[in-house]
Amino acid sequence: MAYWPAVRPAIKDEFTDLPISRQRKYQLRMQRDGRCPICGKPKIRGRFCLEHWVQNKELIRKRLGCKRRYQGAPSYQFEAKAKAAARRKRNKSAK
Repeated sequence: MAYWPAVRPAIKDEFTDLPISRQRKYQLRMQRDGRCPICGKPKIRGRFCLEHWVQNKELIRKRLGCKRRYQGAPSYQFEAKAKAAARRKRNKSAK
């Protein structure tokens, strides 16, 4: 009787035989499936999910030394809409 978990079958797709790392293959599969390559959540727009889109924007802003934010940027608008929807959902469930 085996006490260890069953071994998963190997993934066979267009990335299997490429001479690249496992992590890069994972990223390419996520990109192909329309998901964030960092966490696997659905992409909002571009390459990342909303959370990592904003994080990436802030990282670039810091790297470039920008002091001010462009508040009209699509990532901030999406984030504001998501926060408002979460707030409405939280208030609705609390009643």
